[in-house]
Amino acid sequence: MQLNLKNHRANIFEKNPFDVNKTSIIFVPGAGMDHRIISMFNLEDLYEQFNILGIDLPGHGYTSGPIVDSIRDHTHFCIDVFNEIEIKKPIVIGHSWGGLVALDLSTEFQNKMTICMNIAYPFLVGDMLLDFAKGNLDQAVEFLMKYGIHKFPETEIKTKGFGTMGSGFYGRSKGQIKSPYGTKVVEDDPEREIKLYPLKRLFNQSEKEISSIDLKSCNVFRLSKDQILKLQNVKYIFSEKDKLARFNPDNELLQNIDHDKDIVHLEDVGHFPFFEDRKLISDTLVGIIKS
Repeated sequence: MQLNLKNHRANIFEKNPFDVNKTSIIFVPGAGMDHRIISMFNLEDLYEQFNILGIDLPGHGYTSGPIVDSIRDHTHFCIDVFNEIEIKKPIVIGHSWGGLVALDLSTEFQNKMTICMNIAYPFLVGDMLLDFAKGNLDQAVEFLMKYGIHKFPETEIKTKGFGTMGSGFYGRSKGQIKSPYGTKVVEDDPEREIKLYPLKRLFNQSEKEISSIDLKSCNVFRLSKDQILKLQNVKYIFSEKDKLARFNPDNELLQNIDHDKDIVHLEDVGHFPFFEDRKLISDTLVGIIKS
């Protein structure tokens, strides 16, 4: 659906037909990514009871209007969306940078539940990645793939409109990859590029340097001690092999929660579990939401 807000034309992707009487599950994608992250999950078991929605934040995907450059500004954008379509007490799921938005949103809006996937706090982004994100998005995404991917999926996932794991769109000849977005010469491992396509395609930004702006906002985002103490109904998902957002049991976010109840550890996956093991992360989310 497309919403005309005060400052933005917002794109909200409906995985199933929206019903105002159902509880809404809202996905907030990671830095530079868009609503298509939903295509990486299998959530059919939730369709009867819940709306499944993916939100394009300003400058991401198909949402147009002024770019915003702080976590809090993205929080306010989400609240404007919720108010416009009368969403009350949603379940908000955020991945990585999107997990910080989801966390901040929980301090400003009454969420039924907040699920933060693969976040760090504080989430400090190094200068090398920031430089890549500002000057060369392909380099930035490759950095994230290098440190964020632990393994490729064991089984190929068919996604509507993108062939089998995206590879159906590719032609390859002596290291040259032809995709819907142009031709790229890959000298080292063209097969790897093909396998990574379904994940890389999620980094779709309508404005230059969106990934850079998102990543910079990680470095300055902080909650007050009072806000942390008042967090409620927040669940955390960490991946065993995640090198970008490592689990730290002593993190201040995790001091006043039940680790057995509120933290889930995923084995043998990295920063993008929805790419590496779709069934594992999907079953995990369904279990958390239905519990």
